[in-house]
Amino acid sequence: MVHDDYKEMIPARALSALDAAEARDLNEHLEKCAECRIELEKWQATAATLALDASPSEPSPQVRERILDEVRKDLEEEKVVPFRTTPRNLWSSFGSLGAMAAAVLFTALIVALIVLWRQNNAIKSELAQSKEFVELVTAPGSRVSDLKGADLAAGATAKVAYDRNGHAILRADGLPKLPQGKAYQLWFIAGNKPPMPGKTFKPDSAGQGVLKDQLPSEALNAPVFAITVEPEGGSSAPTLPIYLLSPAVN
Repeated sequence: MVHDDYKEMIPARALSALDAAEARDLNEHLEKCAECRIELEKWQATAATLALDASPSEPSPQVRERILDEVRKDLEEEKVVPFRTTPRNLWSSFGSLGAMAAAVLFTALIVALIVLWRQNNAIKSELAQSKEFVELVTAPGSRVSDLKGADLAAGATAKVAYDRNGHAILRADGLPKLPQGKAYQLWFIAGNKPPMPGKTFKPDSAGQGVLKDQLPSEALNAPVFAITVEPEGGSSAPTLPIYLLSPAVN
């Protein structure tokens, strides 16, 4: 793909609408392209501002009608042959079929509404997190540290934004799928001190993860950040190998 192809993917990335393969391709491009990184941050900030005021939406009449059509087709494919052909049994069969159809239609509509509501809330949550990250990045005195993936997480990237009080937000992309019972853990490294444990987190199906944490006071001035794979409850000392690491700050 050329540069313009990646640029067209950025709005979808701001809404977490890329599949896993597309997200990995774009993440690799973002590592090398400062222009696209800036463009992504702008899209995330704009989308977050718009989404926070949006109320949950219900399916449009067109979507609802498509759901009903699909249910009607399924019902038409059902061939009911009564054992008796008396008027009473015939109408009784129609009555049962109508009740069953109404139940199916009602269930389908409820399922559709729940799916749309969850999708809407997920998008709003992602955009709210993006807005919070951008606000922290642009706060006076804040810093941003870039983490790059090692051999076991090639193509993975992360950013840690933190302010002078140690409030930190990590955003990671392209993380490998975790083994059962494992989680990623953030570590703070300052000077010759042993690594200090941070919180754990799990990425979504696209390898994206978000974590809020608090820097230890010892790591406020020149922290190095690392990410390892640990048990879900976290560890007091990091387990090798390191999956992502930031450069030392001078």
